Amino acid sequence: MKHLGRIILIIIAVIVFLVILIWPMASLWEKLGAEPVCIQGTWPDLKLTDCPGREAAVTQVPLPEPGADGPIPLIVDDDGSPDGSIALLYFLRNPLFDVRAVTISYGEAHPENFAPHVAQILAAFGRGDIPVGYGRDTPLEGKNAFPESWRQASNEFWGLALPQADSAAKPVPAAQLIADIVRNSDRPVTIFVSGSHTNLAEALRLDPGIVANIGDVFIMGGSVNSPGNIHSDWPEYDNETAEWNIWVDPRAASEVFSSGLPLHLIPLDATRQVVWKQADVPGWRSEAPESKLADELLQWMLDNWSRDGVFIWDLVAAVQAINPSLCPEVPLSLAVVTTPVVEEGRTAVVNQLSNIAVCLEPDMAQIKSLAASVFHQP
Repeated sequence: MKHLGRIILIIIAVIVFLVILIWPMASLWEKLGAEPVCIQGTWPDLKLTDCPGREAAVTQVPLPEPGADGPIPLIVDDDGSPDGSIALLYFLRNPLFDVRAVTISYGEAHPENFAPHVAQILAAFGRGDIPVGYGRDTPLEGKNAFPESWRQASNEFWGLALPQADSAAKPVPAAQLIADIVRNSDRPVTIFVSGSHTNLAEALRLDPGIVANIGDVFIMGGSVNSPGNIHSDWPEYDNETAEWNIWVDPRAASEVFSSGLPLHLIPLDATRQVVWKQADVPGWRSEAPESKLADELLQWMLDNWSRDGVFIWDLVAAVQAINPSLCPEVPLSLAVVTTPVVEEGRTAVVNQLSNIAVCLEPDMAQIKSLAASVFHQP
């Protein structure tokens, strides 16, 4: 036993000596291309791993350019969330898309209260020609709702100052606006859904024929193999399997999932793998007003949610919409649980033909690089 103690002391002394010797040369090793490693675990089960918080060097992804037909027509349908607002600003800055309309759905915001905020922002940024729609303030079925404190914060634009505009267009009903934009477009319209599916489901009910002129539908929502975020975010709700955007109106999501549209899902499985930190803020900065507001929103999230890093779920989905190769898609058959049970709103894998392409393993470094490229461009 006495000898074992000496051996342990000698090993500890050697480790301390090596740390003292090597630590001052760490920057030199990195310049020479060596990757730093960290020791994890407890004695004697120690192992070398990549150091947490470090991100691999990444070759910046070039911004995609519009094809011969020009930018892709796009409708952005959000529920008035900070991350959804960042996604909208990302699309406004992205040359690949032509934002034809912005609609606010039932969810984190009261749509009729938040839609004027969006109209004012667009007018202040010289984009007042983009119409804004507001949806109903209840789900198609049931009474699921975001916490009222969250909704009130959205009404107040989280205490941030809205850009000033002399005048802004008056928002109109969302479902009719979606149907009109799609029906009258000379090209198929891409739809980005980063809130509930209420507006899109109502538009499909209003005019089922618009399916023929809808291109791709990109959705931030659901959870396939990972836990949901209802109970973890708001313990008063018992649901541990669903994600907010689907849970708040499961009937609407179910109708969209079974619509036959080309759907692309970016669920919690993927969006939770991309963490945005204080170090990302400078990479977004630009003189463009969209980038400045996105910068403010990211800083607000870091200041109010977590200084260690935050999820910007809707931005991950927005980046995926312009370059799906950043997260190879898996074809799955998903159905939404619509019955009012403890798993209501869960996106369940079912034994049927695939109805949706799902992003599960995103390239975090490339996604963050492409987001920065869009926001930081001149």
